[in-house]
Amino acid sequence: MKLREIIERKRLADSLKSEVEHLRLLGFEVTESREKLRELDLVVKELMQKMVELEDLGIIIRDIDTGLVDFPAEKFGDKVFLCWKYGEPEIEYWHGTNEGYSRRKSLRTPVISP
Repeated sequence: MKLREIIERKRLADSLKSEVEHLRLLGFEVTESREKLRELDLVVKELMQKMVELEDLGIIIRDIDTGLVDFPAEKFGDKVFLCWKYGEPEIEYWHGTNEGYSRRKSLRTPVISP
Protein backbone atom coordinates (compact mmCIF):
# COMPACT_ATOMS: atom_id res chain seq x y z
CA MET A 1 0.00 0.00 0.00
CA LYS A 2 1.32 3.41 -0.96
CA LEU A 3 0.45 5.11 2.34
CA ARG A 4 2.34 2.50 4.34
CA GLU A 5 5.37 3.07 2.09
CA ILE A 6 5.09 6.82 2.69
CA ILE A 7 4.91 6.32 6.46
CA GLU A 8 7.92 3.98 6.39
CA ARG A 9 9.96 6.36 4.19
CA LYS A 10 9.13 9.27 6.53
CA ARG A 11 10.25 7.30 9.58
CA LEU A 12 13.50 6.36 7.85
CA ALA A 13 14.07 9.97 6.77
CA ASP A 14 13.48 11.18 10.34
CA SER A 15 15.95 8.61 11.69
CA LEU A 16 18.63 9.46 9.12
CA LYS A 17 18.15 13.19 9.73
CA SER A 18 18.65 12.66 13.47
CA GLU A 19 21.84 10.69 12.86
CA VAL A 20 23.25 13.34 10.50
CA GLU A 21 22.36 16.17 12.89
CA HIS A 22 23.93 14.29 15.81
CA LEU A 23 27.22 13.87 13.95
CA ARG A 24 27.19 17.53 12.90
CA LEU A 25 26.49 18.72 16.45
CA LEU A 26 29.52 16.77 17.58
CA GLY A 27 31.52 18.56 14.89
CA PHE A 28 32.36 15.48 12.86
CA GLU A 29 32.53 15.49 9.09
CA VAL A 30 33.26 11.85 8.34
CA THR A 31 32.52 9.44 5.54
CA GLU A 32 29.62 8.02 7.54
CA SER A 33 27.90 11.40 7.79
CA ARG A 34 28.33 12.08 4.06
CA GLU A 35 26.91 8.63 3.25
CA LYS A 36 23.97 9.16 5.61
CA LEU A 37 23.33 12.56 4.01
CA ARG A 38 23.28 10.99 0.53
CA GLU A 39 20.96 8.25 1.79
CA LEU A 40 18.70 10.87 3.40
CA ASP A 41 18.54 12.78 0.11
CA LEU A 42 17.53 9.61 -1.75
CA VAL A 43 14.90 8.65 0.85
CA VAL A 44 13.37 12.16 0.78
CA LYS A 45 13.19 12.05 -3.03
CA GLU A 46 11.44 8.66 -2.87
CA LEU A 47 9.09 9.98 -0.18
CA MET A 48 8.15 13.01 -2.27
CA GLN A 49 7.55 10.86 -5.36
CA LYS A 50 5.24 8.52 -3.44
CA MET A 51 3.35 11.50 -2.03
CA VAL A 52 2.88 12.94 -5.52
CA GLU A 53 1.52 9.59 -6.71
CA LEU A 54 -1.19 9.68 -4.01
CA GLU A 55 -1.95 13.36 -4.59
CA ASP A 56 -2.32 12.66 -8.31
CA LEU A 57 -5.16 10.29 -7.35
CA GLY A 58 -6.90 13.16 -5.54
CA ILE A 59 -5.90 12.03 -2.06
CA ILE A 60 -4.88 14.76 0.38
CA ILE A 61 -2.21 13.71 2.86
CA ARG A 62 -2.92 15.50 6.14
CA ASP A 63 -0.43 13.83 8.50
CA ILE A 64 2.20 11.34 7.43
CA ASP A 65 3.13 10.26 10.96
CA THR A 66 -0.42 9.11 11.77
CA GLY A 67 -1.37 8.15 8.21
CA LEU A 68 -4.25 10.63 8.04
CA VAL A 69 -5.71 11.31 4.59
CA ASP A 70 -8.76 13.04 3.15
CA PHE A 71 -10.71 12.41 -0.03
CA PRO A 72 -12.70 15.28 -1.58
CA ALA A 73 -16.43 14.53 -1.81
CA GLU A 74 -19.83 16.22 -1.88
CA LYS A 75 -22.69 15.90 0.57
CA PHE A 76 -26.01 17.42 -0.46
CA GLY A 77 -24.09 19.69 -2.86
CA ASP A 78 -21.58 20.90 -0.24
CA LYS A 79 -17.89 20.13 -0.55
CA VAL A 80 -16.69 17.86 2.27
CA PHE A 81 -13.88 15.41 2.91
CA LEU A 82 -14.10 11.71 3.53
CA CYS A 83 -11.53 11.03 6.23
CA TRP A 84 -9.43 7.91 6.79
CA LYS A 85 -6.58 7.10 9.14
CA TYR A 86 -4.06 4.34 8.46
CA GLY A 87 -5.13 1.20 10.28
CA GLU A 88 -8.86 1.87 10.14
CA PRO A 89 -10.61 -1.00 8.32
CA GLU A 90 -12.51 1.30 5.95
CA ILE A 91 -13.52 4.90 5.37
CA GLU A 92 -16.05 5.57 8.12
CA TYR A 93 -15.85 9.34 8.69
CA TRP A 94 -16.27 12.70 7.00
CA HIS A 95 -15.83 16.37 7.91
CA GLY A 96 -16.46 19.79 6.42
CA THR A 97 -13.80 21.66 4.49
CA ASN A 98 -13.24 24.06 7.40
CA GLU A 99 -13.06 21.26 9.95
CA GLY A 100 -10.43 18.68 10.71
CA TYR A 101 -9.86 15.31 12.29
CA SER A 102 -11.25 16.34 15.66
CA ARG A 103 -14.58 17.28 14.07
CA ARG A 104 -15.08 14.23 11.90
CA LYS A 105 -18.49 12.59 11.85
CA SER A 106 -19.51 9.01 11.30
CA LEU A 107 -20.83 7.97 7.90
CA ARG A 108 -23.12 5.60 9.78
CA THR A 109 -25.07 8.45 11.40
CA PRO A 110 -28.62 8.61 10.01
CA VAL A 111 -28.81 11.17 7.24
CA ILE A 112 -31.40 13.94 7.30
CA SER A 113 -31.33 16.14 4.24
CA PRO A 114 -31.21 19.91 4.78
